[in-house]
Amino acid sequence: MVDIKSQIKDYLDLLNMKHTWNAKESVFELVFSERKDNKTATPDDDSTFQYTIYVKPGSKWIQIYTEVYKLASIPDKKRAEVLLELLLANRKYAEVCFDFNKQKGFIGSSQEMMVQGLNFDGFREEFLAVPWAVKKFWTEIAPKFGLK
Repeated sequence: MVDIKSQIKDYLDLLNMKHTWNAKESVFELVFSERKDNKTATPDDDSTFQYTIYVKPGSKWIQIYTEVYKLASIPDKKRAEVLLELLLANRKYAEVCFDFNKQKGFIGSSQEMMVQGLNFDGFREEFLAVPWAVKKFWTEIAPKFGLK
């Protein structure tokens, strides 16, 4: 039987995703480059930012997650409206899941899948939902509230 870590590594390789294994945290790390608009990121693009997606295999669940925006960076007057907009996005888009990392103070995006049902198509769908949510945040939600 293939262990889950090896299976995830194979899936990331099939998706042509450059990744590293962080043995201390037992998590795959993937650095993404993105723009805060609908244009495609290109090398040496001044409008590009980077973020890391983490894929953490567990005994029953695989977690895929990233940090999107620091909660404290949202002005107090806009915070409730932004949070409601994130909840609306969770409902509007089937594969979007915004969440909150209380320890780090970041709004994030995450997906989880059961190890028991792990297959390539399911993994690809759950994995790609995370960067898609980041893009939705920066192209739809952040501009609406003037978040930079």
